[in-house]
Amino acid sequence: MKITILGVRGSIPTSGEGFLEYGGATACCLVEAGDQAIYLDAGSGLLHSPDTGDRKVSLLITHTHMDHILGLPLSPLLLSHRRIDLYAKTRDGLDARQQLERLMSPPLWPVGVDIYPSDVVFHDIGKGIQLGNVYVDTMESNHPGGSTIFKLEHEGKSLVYATDYEHSEDKQAELAEFAKDTDLLLYDAQYTDEEYERMKGFGHSTVFEGMKLFEKSGAKRILFVHHDPRHNDDKLKEMEAGLKDTRAGFAREGMVLEL
Repeated sequence: MKITILGVRGSIPTSGEGFLEYGGATACCLVEAGDQAIYLDAGSGLLHSPDTGDRKVSLLITHTHMDHILGLPLSPLLLSHRRIDLYAKTRDGLDARQQLERLMSPPLWPVGVDIYPSDVVFHDIGKGIQLGNVYVDTMESNHPGGSTIFKLEHEGKSLVYATDYEHSEDKQAELAEFAKDTDLLLYDAQYTDEEYERMKGFGHSTVFEGMKLFEKSGAKRILFVHHDPRHNDDKLKEMEAGLKDTRAGFAREGMVLEL
């Protein structure tokens, strides 16, 4: 699996001189494996996607909070003449299409999905999804309104994408088992420990809790994602410097990894 980190920011995009090293685009990750191009979330980072050639394209959406679908309306994917399979879980009685139409309709956006030249096929997320030779497993996260955690497996390698996740004793045990021995864990660490005390219930976690999960799961590598928009490069460097394990780091926009 080839993994390209396209967006690492949470909540809203950021820009400016203080946000160049880690990047300011919101959540999006591209996984290329075999004949599949699989996007995890469709934040503003989606606009930075490389050409995926003739691969079949799927979008796996954790949830439809704005920062995770912000890149769709102007995405080259929707402007292409190709099939796009979009997966999202039905939430609050709204299926994937209905949720997306909340954003892509007046007065928030002038046109709907059907106006675009691509053929978007909507799917509800089940427990497991087979995309070519890639198997996708799912776990429900702990986040206001709900969110989905994904595990992608291909030719003996695996990736777990656990963003918009707030730790709890029960959930940490469940996630540790879900991510057991994974090759790469992408983990939400939006808050510092001090910030988390003020932000409990907002649906995000910390580096400290991520490292505990990392050790418990036996994952081979962890990268922290969903950086707070108020954390500039200096702040993220300070947080990253506190990591004492070379297998751990902070994700940066534009990173490319091979599993």
